[in-house]
Amino acid sequence: MVQGLSNEPSGRVGGVDVETSDLAVSLRSLPNWAIALGAVVALVVFAQFSEFVAESLVIGATENAPLVLAALGFALLYRLTGLLNVAFAETITLGGYFAIWLTSSFSWGFATAVLPAGIMAGALSVVTYLLIFRVARNRNVDGLELIVISFGLALFLRHALQFVFGYNTRFFETPPPNTINVFGVGVPSFRLLAVASVAVLSILIYQFIRRTSYGLQIRALASNDGLAQASGVRPLTVTLLIWFVAGLAGGLAGAFYGVGSAVTPLLGSRQLLLILLVVLVGGIWDLLGVVYVGIATGIALTAMTLLFGSDLYAQLILILFFLAMLKVRGNKLTDGSKV
Repeated sequence: MVQGLSNEPSGRVGGVDVETSDLAVSLRSLPNWAIALGAVVALVVFAQFSEFVAESLVIGATENAPLVLAALGFALLYRLTGLLNVAFAETITLGGYFAIWLTSSFSWGFATAVLPAGIMAGALSVVTYLLIFRVARNRNVDGLELIVISFGLALFLRHALQFVFGYNTRFFETPPPNTINVFGVGVPSFRLLAVASVAVLSILIYQFIRRTSYGLQIRALASNDGLAQASGVRPLTVTLLIWFVAGLAGGLAGAFYGVGSAVTPLLGSRQLLLILLVVLVGGIWDLLGVVYVGIATGIALTAMTLLFGSDLYAQLILILFFLAMLKVRGNKLTDGSKV
């Protein structure tokens, strides 16, 4: 026997006992957050010695933080209801427009306006559920028809936005942000605020779902709607809460997307495919899996953009990679569509 291996066989392959090292067993027993933290520490250490790694890590994690926020909001709706809500793209766009309106109408700074913009987007998300999706559910509309309804809602909201805010590209009228040096890379302060928002919202949502009575009701409702109601769960209250938090996350994402570039009526639609792929692949695990995949996606996008000199090639390669994963995993992906 090779030293360092356990004395107990861990399985059989072709009739032969296969032994597993104590280290491998220990790694498998680690919680997901510990593995993710270890990966981040390794990247940070490596970034000290490689300019390319430092730029990929810092720029990728900060510029694409809105992607993680949007994916988290989309995942909440998908994992609770199973609905691929295409109109969520317009929630993202609304967050950007709300933030611009608050900064221009009340002379607020972006840091002051971003949270109210997210709250407004969350409130509108609840309104769309009450007026459209709840009515459709009560009439026993099936899943495919709900997706078609969400397409119609997306088109309506997009044209309504164009009617209210105009067709022109809008820019934030805010002072230039402070630049903070991270591993030798200059990062605007609002991008660090986006990263902090991702961290805070991810922790709050995860702890809320796992540690509170409402979170228990959410998981029960997602697992078995009828049984949850029979057990005393109030589905309307729980569902409204989920739609609000999802809208809040989408609105925050739109505000950060907008201040980083500009706000247009297609702001959310341009991000929807990547958001959907992150949610489907990250949904193999739990909501934290969506966060991890979103962060990894942002870093990978930046790294490939630096290598190829074009974000178009980077996005194409990443989309093909995600599609390959979906093909390999097959229907296992849908097994994770529960909170």
